[in-house]
Amino acid sequence: MSVLDRILLFLLAVASLCLGVALALIGANVFGPAYVFDVETYPTNIVAIVAGIIIVLIALRFLFYRISRSSPVSDFVALTGEHGHIRISYDTFRQLANRRGAQIKGAEGFDTRIRQGQEGIVVLARMQALPDVDIAAMSREVQSSIKDYVEKATGVTVEQVLVHVTELSNASKQGKAWNGA
Repeated sequence: MSVLDRILLFLLAVASLCLGVALALIGANVFGPAYVFDVETYPTNIVAIVAGIIIVLIALRFLFYRISRSSPVSDFVALTGEHGHIRISYDTFRQLANRRGAQIKGAEGFDTRIRQGQEGIVVLARMQALPDVDIAAMSREVQSSIKDYVEKATGVTVEQVLVHVTELSNASKQGKAWNGA
Protein backbone atom coordinates (compact mmCIF):
# COMPACT_ATOMS: atom_id res chain seq x y z
CA MET A 1 0.00 0.00 0.00
CA SER A 2 1.50 3.33 -1.03
CA VAL A 3 1.83 6.36 1.23
CA LEU A 4 -0.95 8.20 -0.60
CA ASP A 5 -3.30 5.22 -0.14
CA ARG A 6 -2.50 5.13 3.59
CA ILE A 7 -3.18 8.85 3.95
CA LEU A 8 -6.48 8.56 2.07
CA LEU A 9 -7.50 5.54 4.15
CA PHE A 10 -6.68 7.45 7.34
CA LEU A 11 -8.72 10.49 6.23
CA LEU A 12 -11.65 8.31 5.20
CA ALA A 13 -11.53 6.49 8.54
CA VAL A 14 -11.50 9.75 10.52
CA ALA A 15 -14.39 11.17 8.47
CA SER A 16 -16.37 7.94 8.90
CA LEU A 17 -15.66 7.97 12.62
CA CYS A 18 -17.06 11.50 12.93
CA LEU A 19 -20.09 10.62 10.80
CA GLY A 20 -20.81 7.49 12.83
CA VAL A 21 -20.58 9.30 16.16
CA ALA A 22 -22.80 12.12 14.89
CA LEU A 23 -25.36 9.66 13.53
CA ALA A 24 -25.49 7.74 16.81
CA LEU A 25 -25.87 10.96 18.81
CA ILE A 26 -28.64 12.20 16.53
CA GLY A 27 -30.42 8.85 16.91
CA ALA A 28 -30.15 9.11 20.69
CA ASN A 29 -31.58 12.68 20.57
CA VAL A 30 -28.51 14.05 22.37
CA PHE A 31 -28.53 17.21 20.29
CA GLY A 32 -32.25 17.78 20.86
CA PRO A 33 -34.84 19.17 18.48
CA ALA A 34 -33.40 22.67 18.58
CA TYR A 35 -30.25 21.64 16.68
CA VAL A 36 -31.45 18.85 14.42
CA PHE A 37 -34.79 18.03 12.90
CA ASP A 38 -37.00 16.21 15.37
CA VAL A 39 -37.18 12.50 14.72
CA GLU A 40 -39.96 11.22 16.94
CA THR A 41 -40.49 7.79 15.46
CA TYR A 42 -38.99 5.13 17.69
CA PRO A 43 -37.71 2.63 15.04
CA THR A 44 -35.83 5.39 13.20
CA ASN A 45 -33.92 6.29 16.36
CA ILE A 46 -32.81 2.69 16.88
CA VAL A 47 -31.77 2.34 13.23
CA ALA A 48 -29.73 5.55 13.42
CA ILE A 49 -27.99 4.44 16.62
CA VAL A 50 -27.16 0.97 15.25
CA ALA A 51 -25.98 2.39 11.91
CA GLY A 52 -23.82 4.93 13.75
CA ILE A 53 -22.23 2.24 15.92
CA ILE A 54 -21.53 0.03 12.88
CA ILE A 55 -19.92 2.95 11.02
CA VAL A 56 -17.78 3.76 14.09
CA LEU A 57 -16.58 0.14 14.37
CA ILE A 58 -15.67 -0.04 10.69
CA ALA A 59 -13.89 3.31 10.90
CA LEU A 60 -11.89 2.16 13.92
CA ARG A 61 -10.90 -1.01 12.08
CA PHE A 62 -9.49 0.99 9.18
CA LEU A 63 -7.99 3.61 11.46
CA PHE A 64 -5.89 1.00 13.26
CA TYR A 65 -5.35 -1.23 10.22
CA ARG A 66 -1.54 -0.97 10.14
CA ILE A 67 -1.12 -1.20 13.90
CA SER A 68 -2.88 -4.54 14.14
CA ARG A 69 -0.80 -6.09 11.38
CA SER A 70 2.22 -7.78 12.79
CA SER A 71 5.56 -8.26 11.08
CA PRO A 72 5.94 -11.14 8.66
CA VAL A 73 5.09 -14.46 10.25
CA SER A 74 8.33 -16.11 9.30
CA ASP A 75 11.58 -15.01 7.78
CA PHE A 76 12.78 -18.47 6.89
CA VAL A 77 11.91 -21.44 4.72
CA ALA A 78 11.30 -24.71 6.52
CA LEU A 79 12.33 -27.99 4.92
CA THR A 80 12.03 -31.54 6.17
CA GLY A 81 15.28 -33.48 6.37
CA GLU A 82 16.00 -37.11 7.19
CA HIS A 83 16.65 -36.32 10.85
CA GLY A 84 14.30 -33.41 11.46
CA HIS A 85 13.35 -29.94 10.29
CA ILE A 86 15.70 -27.56 8.50
CA ARG A 87 15.24 -23.79 8.56
CA ILE A 88 17.01 -21.59 6.04
CA SER A 89 16.71 -17.89 6.78
CA TYR A 90 15.93 -15.27 4.16
CA ASP A 91 19.29 -13.68 4.98
CA THR A 92 21.01 -16.86 3.79
CA PHE A 93 19.11 -16.76 0.50
CA ARG A 94 19.96 -13.08 0.19
CA GLN A 95 23.67 -13.70 0.75
CA LEU A 96 23.71 -16.53 -1.78
CA ALA A 97 21.92 -14.42 -4.40
CA ASN A 98 24.18 -11.42 -3.74
CA ARG A 99 27.29 -13.57 -4.04
CA ARG A 100 26.21 -14.96 -7.41
CA GLY A 101 24.88 -11.65 -8.72
CA ALA A 102 28.11 -9.82 -7.91
CA GLN A 103 29.99 -12.29 -10.12
CA ILE A 104 28.01 -11.38 -13.25
CA LYS A 105 29.94 -9.25 -15.72
CA GLY A 106 28.48 -5.77 -16.00
CA ALA A 107 26.56 -5.84 -12.71
CA GLU A 108 27.50 -3.38 -9.95
CA GLY A 109 25.95 -2.38 -6.65
CA PHE A 110 24.05 -5.65 -6.39
CA ASP A 111 21.47 -6.15 -3.62
CA THR A 112 18.56 -8.56 -3.23
CA ARG A 113 15.45 -9.09 -1.14
CA ILE A 114 13.65 -12.35 -0.59
CA ARG A 115 9.88 -12.85 -0.45
CA GLN A 116 7.74 -15.92 0.07
CA GLY A 117 6.08 -17.15 -3.12
CA GLN A 118 3.32 -19.68 -3.78
CA GLU A 119 5.61 -22.70 -4.11
CA GLY A 120 9.00 -21.35 -3.11
CA ILE A 121 10.72 -18.01 -2.90
CA VAL A 122 10.84 -14.89 -5.04
CA VAL A 123 14.15 -13.04 -5.37
CA LEU A 124 14.01 -9.29 -5.98
CA ALA A 125 17.37 -8.14 -7.36
CA ARG A 126 18.36 -4.47 -7.53
CA MET A 127 21.53 -3.46 -9.32
CA GLN A 128 23.42 -0.92 -11.37
CA ALA A 129 24.72 -1.72 -14.83
CA LEU A 130 28.09 -0.75 -16.20
CA PRO A 131 28.01 1.42 -19.34
CA ASP A 132 28.17 -0.25 -22.77
CA VAL A 133 26.67 -3.53 -21.53
CA ASP A 134 23.64 -5.22 -23.05
CA ILE A 135 21.31 -4.71 -20.09
CA ALA A 136 18.63 -7.14 -21.29
CA ALA A 137 21.12 -9.98 -21.84
CA MET A 138 22.86 -9.26 -18.54
CA SER A 139 19.51 -9.25 -16.71
CA ARG A 140 18.56 -12.62 -18.20
CA GLU A 141 21.95 -13.99 -17.16
CA VAL A 142 21.41 -12.66 -13.62
CA GLN A 143 18.00 -14.31 -13.46
CA SER A 144 19.13 -17.74 -14.62
CA SER A 145 22.38 -17.67 -12.67
CA ILE A 146 20.77 -16.71 -9.35
CA LYS A 147 17.91 -19.17 -9.84
CA ASP A 148 20.23 -22.09 -10.57
CA TYR A 149 22.73 -21.22 -7.83
CA VAL A 150 20.18 -20.75 -5.04
CA GLU A 151 18.19 -23.85 -6.01
CA LYS A 152 21.34 -25.97 -6.17
CA ALA A 153 22.71 -24.65 -2.85
CA THR A 154 19.49 -24.89 -0.83
CA GLY A 155 17.10 -27.26 -2.57
CA VAL A 156 14.36 -24.60 -2.39
CA THR A 157 12.40 -23.69 -5.52
CA VAL A 158 13.01 -20.18 -6.82
CA GLU A 159 9.78 -19.14 -8.52
CA GLN A 160 10.99 -15.84 -9.95
CA VAL A 161 14.00 -13.60 -10.02
CA LEU A 162 12.82 -10.05 -10.61
CA VAL A 163 15.61 -7.75 -11.76
CA HIS A 164 15.47 -3.99 -11.33
CA VAL A 165 18.30 -2.07 -13.00
CA THR A 166 18.29 1.25 -11.17
CA GLU A 167 20.92 3.20 -13.09
CA LEU A 168 24.23 3.09 -14.88
CA SER A 169 27.22 2.65 -12.68
CA ASN A 170 29.95 5.27 -12.48
CA ALA A 171 31.85 5.07 -15.80
CA SER A 172 35.16 6.15 -14.26
CA LYS A 173 35.52 2.81 -12.48
CA GLN A 174 36.91 0.10 -14.69
CA GLY A 175 35.30 -3.00 -13.33
CA LYS A 176 33.97 -6.17 -14.81
CA ALA A 177 32.75 -4.65 -18.08
CA TRP A 178 34.13 -5.71 -21.39
CA ASN A 179 36.85 -3.43 -22.75
CA GLY A 180 36.61 -3.25 -26.50
CA ALA A 181 35.61 -6.57 -28.05
